[in-house]
Amino acid sequence: MSNLLQGLNTALSSLLSQQLAIQITEHNVANASTLGYRRQEAMMVPGIPYTSPSLRGQVTPGQIGSGVVVNRIRQYNLEFFDDRYRRTLADSKNWDMQASVLKQVEASLSETSDDGLVAKLDTFWNSWQSLSDDPSNVALRSNLLEEGNSLAMAIRWRYSSLTKTQQDQNLTILERVDEINSLATQIAHINVEIVSVKAAGNQPNDLIDQRDQMINRLAEISGATASIQDNGEAIVSIGGHGLVVGATTFKLNTTSGNLSTIYWEADHQNLTINRGELAGLFKVRDEVIPNIINNLNELAGNLVSAVNSLHSQGYALDGSTTHLNFFDPDATTAADIHLSSDVEDHPEKIAAAETEDSPGDGNMAVKIAQIRDQAIMASSQETISQYYTRKVAELGITISHAETYASDRQTVADSLNQLQEAVSGVNLDEEAANMIRYQRAYEASARMITAIDEMLNTLINGMGLVGR
Repeated sequence: MSNLLQGLNTALSSLLSQQLAIQITEHNVANASTLGYRRQEAMMVPGIPYTSPSLRGQVTPGQIGSGVVVNRIRQYNLEFFDDRYRRTLADSKNWDMQASVLKQVEASLSETSDDGLVAKLDTFWNSWQSLSDDPSNVALRSNLLEEGNSLAMAIRWRYSSLTKTQQDQNLTILERVDEINSLATQIAHINVEIVSVKAAGNQPNDLIDQRDQMINRLAEISGATASIQDNGEAIVSIGGHGLVVGATTFKLNTTSGNLSTIYWEADHQNLTINRGELAGLFKVRDEVIPNIINNLNELAGNLVSAVNSLHSQGYALDGSTTHLNFFDPDATTAADIHLSSDVEDHPEKIAAAETEDSPGDGNMAVKIAQIRDQAIMASSQETISQYYTRKVAELGITISHAETYASDRQTVADSLNQLQEAVSGVNLDEEAANMIRYQRAYEASARMITAIDEMLNTLINGMGLVGR
């Protein structure tokens, strides 16, 4: 009878194990589309065998099996791919962020529209040329002032747009820092749970999946790397500085001002970063945009200097000259370039003549118009239009390179992710086959219990009474 009861226990262990395997399969199917989920499997092993006790020695040919148990719930994963995938993903996000922001910068320059700065420069020079043909025409003089003011406004607007884009990226940096700190806190909490679960002898697969997704996001933002310890906790670092160590987090903070810097709150060290979205944001905010602003300042300064240098030598319509300036000589940057008070609202004060008391003389206007073709930029190598066109073209090339690099890195990251998915992703066909396999085993185990029950019934109720 003890053997029959043992058989009942063996069948029950199989029933429970197959039931658990079915539940895990259901869990896989439910999360087939869940981002970052890695499929799981019930790893079954034979139960601990035993030897039948006997006073006359062993009465069985060997140990008797005790059924099946689920030893652990395996999570399919290629952990050695994680670090490489995160580095590649961080590089991709770096270049992608650069390309995205640089496109905003390119749009600010508006060189693909009729409102481009080169077009306004051409219109400005053409207005001087037109005035030289009829220097006494007040309408032409008023138009020249209008075009000069429009050119100055276009330069100022581009400067304003660039600084606004710079400030917008600064706000984005602050948002990313808040996100990093929030993710770090969540990872620290999950670390505690994972260590607790593993210490109890269980496998916290779903918690690991959640934590890995957070670490992936940290890698996207900052190029963070992670090291998993034997007890299951993750040590996360950025630029070699610890962000999460077990249950402890080391938060980031930012300085106040238009262009914030990031530093570690604990030791006040500046954040060192060369990957991820933050690296791209810093590259554009602190290097690319300031460089373009410097180019605009150089253009504005040379324009003011070249025009004023000739204009101050010319004569107004009434023959007077007091070293009149066309642009304000004290406003020589892209931020503040504007018309001089000498000529603003005074078109008759435009010094178009080269000689005194010559209202029909337009020679000075001709000379100013000829600045268009003079190499006064880039160490006297380029005209103003050539210089600006080259800088815009260089920006376009930089955007193209950033997009290419981002695409290349993303392709590599996608390939690595596909390799991982081939191992850890949920295949619904495979899960359906597993479901049938576990279901059949479950049905067989239930049938065994029924058979043993019938055997026990026969043994107990069908053998009759003693002495009859």
